[in-house]
Amino acid sequence: MMKKYLFLLTLPLLINCEGAPTPEATSPEDAEAKIPLDDRLKRDVEAALEIPATEKYVFKIYKSHLNNDSILDAIVTVNRMDYAIDQAIKSKTEAKAAELGYMGNYNFFFYYDGALDQLSVPLPIASSPGRPLDISFEPIVSPTKNDLIVEYRIRNSAWRSYYTVINEHDLVLAFRWKVFDYAGEEKPEAIKHDFVESKAGIGKDIALYTSSIDDYNPNIGDIYKYEPKITKKGTLEFLFYFDPRVAKFRLYPDGPGSDFARQQAKNKGE
Repeated sequence: MMKKYLFLLTLPLLINCEGAPTPEATSPEDAEAKIPLDDRLKRDVEAALEIPATEKYVFKIYKSHLNNDSILDAIVTVNRMDYAIDQAIKSKTEAKAAELGYMGNYNFFFYYDGALDQLSVPLPIASSPGRPLDISFEPIVSPTKNDLIVEYRIRNSAWRSYYTVINEHDLVLAFRWKVFDYAGEEKPEAIKHDFVESKAGIGKDIALYTSSIDDYNPNIGDIYKYEPKITKKGTLEFLFYFDPRVAKFRLYPDGPGSDFARQQAKNKGE
């Protein structure tokens, strides 16, 4: 009876094993595709910068169409302020580093190409990490795609770098200029960045006006939280157009700020 009893117990097990479908092996590509994009980007960024699990840092993703395809691209920013402080402590330069705003390569961004599903190498912005990078997009070079504007702080000044994608996949620095300087001091500088219809192409020109900070008060508090309002109130100082041959914004040879314009002004003054 014992043998029959055992046989009855094991028979269903054999039937179930033989009748179960064999699971298909999952390829690494399929497994990767199942991971949400934001999670993959965070993982890859941490690996590229060798960020330990214990480090506190600021991670942000900004999505936009940066080339002419229909697939969304992204800019990923990383701010490592805590790491900057730790490095200063370890090197026993904390007081000097704090005085200089912990200036260094602690603000990074990455370009994610949606069509290629590829993340760029880390792109450091030498700046004061007390404020993370400010990211915005604007169709400047062409109305069919957005260009990237990265604003950052260097102590009590702010700067903007303009990037555009060429050859559908290559992100390049096309222009850089100051936004304000000497904030918190008696006489700050301010430059209004504006975009006007291009005289040289299908996109827009970058127009820079000498200006001033609206309702300025030197008691600005935390410089890295300070967000001055700058409106166009001065004269047009410079006008830049995009030259596709070099993928850079260039000054019009006879436009405001050019040697030709300065000579013309000098002749009028005489």
